[in-house]
Amino acid sequence: MTLDFADFTRASNLAHLAQGAALLLLGAAEAWTLDNQGRRPTIAAAAALALSGAVVFLAVLGLPGGWSFERLGEALNLRRGFYLFIAFAFVYAAAGFSLLTHAALERRGSGWQAIFLGLLGFAGALYFVLAWRVNEAAWRAVLVWHSAIGATLLLAVAAKTASLFAPRRALGLAWAVLLMITGLQLVSYRETEEAFAPRLVTIEAAPAAPPAGTLNNAKPADKKRITN
Repeated sequence: MTLDFADFTRASNLAHLAQGAALLLLGAAEAWTLDNQGRRPTIAAAAALALSGAVVFLAVLGLPGGWSFERLGEALNLRRGFYLFIAFAFVYAAAGFSLLTHAALERRGSGWQAIFLGLLGFAGALYFVLAWRVNEAAWRAVLVWHSAIGATLLLAVAAKTASLFAPRRALGLAWAVLLMITGLQLVSYRETEEAFAPRLVTIEAAPAAPPAGTLNNAKPADKKRITN
């Protein structure tokens, strides 16, 4: 199998872009509903969230996977950190469908809203794990970026959860703004080539030592007797 490790970088960038665009649209829809009535923006944002999960999965399948599940399995064995992107794909898709169901059922779908927020919070926690799935050369940059992404997304979920118990415009606004901040961070993120590049290991061979016992068992050199 011929594998271009740059495909991992391209797939990661596309995954971040899809997730960020969906959260930007969700934040804008939530901000719009603060002063307006209607479910269409929320339904559109929920559909975009579910679609982003599909885009992430297709990015991993199409680029490092070469549209082959067999090759995808081999690629994931080389870069096991990409299993996180598969997890992101399913979490975002499930969150989108949960929000879509909640919006369709209106107030009767409060349980679906709880599932949606739980999945979004789980996605926020997953961002903290990404730094431990890249090469050491890119570890620090990935940690800083994704810690900020995860923190803002978790704060957004906390603000929305608090607004369910104490409805306040400030909490609703914080929820929308934090979603858009998270989306902007994801859209502007660019993976470095060092993150998933193949790691080269240099092995230096030590001088070969003579077999044990060779010197001890060696016969003394023959001496020629000099006679007159």
